[in-house]
Amino acid sequence: MGLIKRGQKWYVQLRDNGRLVRQSTGTHIKKVAQEIEAKIKMELVEGKYFDKGQGNKKTFRDMVEKYMTEEAVKKAAKSKLRDEVSLKHLLPVFGDKYLSQITPNMITSYKLKRRQEGASASSINKELAFSKHAFNIAIKVWGWIKDNPFVRVPLEKMPSGRVKYLQDDEFERLCAVCNEPLRSIVILAGHTGLRQDNLLSLTWKQIDFRNETINVEHTKNGQPICIPMTQTAKNLLLELSKVKRIDTPYIFYTSAGKKLCNTLVSRWFRQASKRAGLEDFRFHDLRHHFASMLVQKGADLYTVQKLLGHQTSEMARRYSHLTNTNLRSVINLLDNKESEFKAQIGHSEQVV
Repeated sequence: MGLIKRGQKWYVQLRDNGRLVRQSTGTHIKKVAQEIEAKIKMELVEGKYFDKGQGNKKTFRDMVEKYMTEEAVKKAAKSKLRDEVSLKHLLPVFGDKYLSQITPNMITSYKLKRRQEGASASSINKELAFSKHAFNIAIKVWGWIKDNPFVRVPLEKMPSGRVKYLQDDEFERLCAVCNEPLRSIVILAGHTGLRQDNLLSLTWKQIDFRNETINVEHTKNGQPICIPMTQTAKNLLLELSKVKRIDTPYIFYTSAGKKLCNTLVSRWFRQASKRAGLEDFRFHDLRHHFASMLVQKGADLYTVQKLLGHQTSEMARRYSHLTNTNLRSVINLLDNKESEFKAQIGHSEQVV
């Protein structure tokens, strides 16, 4: 830290809230550069030298309250709830800090605190991701600050993702022990890969029988997806459409015509799984079942990624080990070609 010379000019090098900053003094005279350095340090303490926007006036609490009002309302209900849970942990630590005061060291200490409290890597990462996004909005949209300290703090290392799926006979056994409407919900989950909330929120307007697609506008990542129907899914929905109620838009509903509760359906599913003799199998695993079956039947990971509605390939890669069987069957085609080649050679030699 201090003065360094680059070419003919002297530069001031110092840290501003944990951020390394190098600023030209504009002079080749060391004494003048030292005077400029002293002035910069004084103004830095007063928060005047470097442009922080409103970062030394707005607190973390100001930022997240504005974020929740203007940005979180655009998210799915489940994601908004996740943000609210994150804030319960973030606000006691960062709430009264000015944005310009928050440093990577403070964030690293927060991660350690949360680990000591027993928080999972997934929970910590969601809290960091929320803060990082809020800072990005404050930078790009509101112009409150110039720097995002959360981008310089690595996320927690996540354990390998859970991939659990059923064999065909197990899936059939599960469906057989389910009562309606759970049976239809389970079949549709196994043939679409949709999340539980998306399935329970399905309305008839989202079903396009002509193009044989299911259109989901509100997904976990905010991006709409269009799922082609399997023949099984289409036949199921056609049967359900024959008895649909005109006083509710939902495909699956309560006796009062309201949307089914996730908690209730999860309880039904646990009971059905137990009756079917399936251990440690959750409703969300039907999504893995859908993806795993596709991969084992030859679907590429990019296609699976799009059908699951993932924005990146990271989540789809958890199914990559299932492609080994397909790779083996494809590579074995070379043996078949080799046999044909040898047969052709043998035939040619006999002719000669």
